Amino acid sequence: MQFWINHNGVQSGPVDLDGIKQMGLTSNAYVWHEGLSDWVSITQVPELQGLYETITQGQPIATAQPQASQTDFHQQQYDYQQPIEPEECPPTNFVWAIAATVLCCIPFGIVGMYYASKVSKLYAAGNIMGAKEASEASAWWSIASAVVGVVWRPLILTLLAT
Repeated sequence: MQFWINHNGVQSGPVDLDGIKQMGLTSNAYVWHEGLSDWVSITQVPELQGLYETITQGQPIATAQPQASQTDFHQQQYDYQQPIEPEECPPTNFVWAIAATVLCCIPFGIVGMYYASKVSKLYAAGNIMGAKEASEASAWWSIASAVVGVVWRPLILTLLAT
């Protein structure tokens, strides 16, 4: 289960149970998860019992309960860390690189296939920028292969015919 936390005026999430254990929360923290209609004190969530320090009387309370409903939470009406949607994997351009290799210019197409093969690996490793760069390089090498093939093939055929 994923939780969103408001502790000492700082909101974070989504966080799982292991993440909550490491946060060092106190009993004045508030949480929200799917199924709750509003933010509640961490002390009111049975799944989180024992995962926070109890504040005793005489200690200052650092934050008040957030005044936002579940609807407001999803409509981003106040400052909180929104879950980041992962970016899509950029295109590998592998088909174009193979076509350019077979139909146009073998050396440039092979370089295009090399970069095309790196895109998915870089994306899977979490290197989005590297995957985008490899995708772009693959596209450019495939285009270069096609251009060289279009320019040189007629020239070579002409030379062979004479």
